[in-house]
Amino acid sequence: MRKAWLLCCAIGWAPLAYAQDLSFSEALERAANEAPTVTARRAAVDAAMRQIGPAGALPDPELVLAIDNVPATGPDRYRLNRDEMTMQRVGVMQEMPSFAELGARRAAARAEADRAGAGLELGRLEARLGAAQAWIGLYYAERRVTLLRRIVEETRASAEAARARLASGAGSVDETIGAEVELARVEDRAAEGDASVRAMRAELRRWIGDVADEPLADQAPEFSIDAETLRRHLRRHPALAAYEAETAVAEAGLRMARAERWPDWSWELSYGRRDPALEDMASVEVRIGLPLFQPWRQGPLVEARRADLARVGAEREATVREHEAMLEAGLAQHAALAASFARAREVRLPRARLRAEAAADAFAAGNGSTRELIAARREALETELDLLMLEERLVITGAALTLQYTETTP
Repeated sequence: MRKAWLLCCAIGWAPLAYAQDLSFSEALERAANEAPTVTARRAAVDAAMRQIGPAGALPDPELVLAIDNVPATGPDRYRLNRDEMTMQRVGVMQEMPSFAELGARRAAARAEADRAGAGLELGRLEARLGAAQAWIGLYYAERRVTLLRRIVEETRASAEAARARLASGAGSVDETIGAEVELARVEDRAAEGDASVRAMRAELRRWIGDVADEPLADQAPEFSIDAETLRRHLRRHPALAAYEAETAVAEAGLRMARAERWPDWSWELSYGRRDPALEDMASVEVRIGLPLFQPWRQGPLVEARRADLARVGAEREATVREHEAMLEAGLAQHAALAASFARAREVRLPRARLRAEAAADAFAAGNGSTRELIAARREALETELDLLMLEERLVITGAALTLQYTETTP
C-alpha cells in the first residue's frame, strides 16, 4: 500500500515537476510549426509535391466505340446489316504531346512546388512575428498591471490619509476629493491594463493555441542589433526568396508557350466487325498537329510569358528596395528608442522617484499638501509607464529586425 501511494503521488506531481513557464523562444517555435496558417501552407506544399509526377505523364488513353458507314438514305437507311461497308468498330486512341510540352509541364509543376515551399517559409515568418509581438505585448502588459496595482495601493493609502487629515481638521475638502479622484483614475488605468492582458493573451493564443494560457517566463528576450549583419542577410528574407520561385514559375510558363510551337500527335488502333459474310477490318491512324499560324497564335503567347518574366523581375527589385528602406527605418527607430530608453531609465525615472519620495516625506511630516503628493506620484507613475512602453517598443523593434534579417532565433 505504501508503494502504491507513493506511485500515485509521483504520477500526480509529475506534471508539476516538469511544468515550465512559456519562454519567448518556445512560443516562436510553436508558432512556426503549429500555427493554423503554417499547417495550411504545409498542406499546400504536400499537394504541390504530389503533382510533380503526374505533370509529365502522358494523357490517359481513350476507348473508341463507333459504328461506321451506316446508310442514311435509300431503302436500307439506318439498317446495320444490309450494307457491306457498315461495321461496328472498337479501338484505342492515345494522344502524344511533344517532348517539349511534357518537359515544360514537369518544370511548371516543380516551380509551383518551389513557390509553395517559399510560401511556407513566409508563413512561418509571419507566425513567428505574430507570436513574438503577442508574447512581448503580453509580457509588458503584465508588468504594467503589476505596477498599476502597486500604485493603486499607494494611492488608496494616500486617499485614506487625506480623509483622516480632514477628520482631524488638518486637511481640506478639496485635497480629500482630489485624492479620491486620483484613486479612481489609477483604478481605471489598472482596469485598462487587465483588459490589455486579456487581449494580448488572446492574440498569443491565435498563434500557439492553449499553450498561451501558461505563465510567461520572467525574462524578456534580448537582441543584439548589428546593422552590417542585418544588411548582409537582407536578401535572404523569405519575401525576397519567394521571388526565386516566382521567377521559376514565369520561366516555366515561357517554356510552356515555346513548347506550343512543336506539334502534338496521336495514334489510334481499331478493329471493325462487319457482316459475318464479309471480312473484318483493322485500322491504324496517326494524327499530327500543324502549328502553321505561329505569328498569330503561339507567337503572342510567347511574348506574353516574356512580359510575365520581366514583371516578376521588376517586382522583385521593387520588393528589395522596399525591404532596404524598411531595414534602414527599423535600424533608425531602434537606435532612437535605445537612446530614449536610456535617458528615461538613467535621468527621468530616478528624478521622478526622488520627487515622489520627497513629496511623500513632506506629506507624512505635515509639511506638504495632498495635491503636491498626487502630482509627484502621477509624474513618477507616468515616467515608469513611459519607461515600460519604450522598453516594449525597443524589444518589439529588435525582434522584428532579428527575425526578418538574421538566421538565428533569440
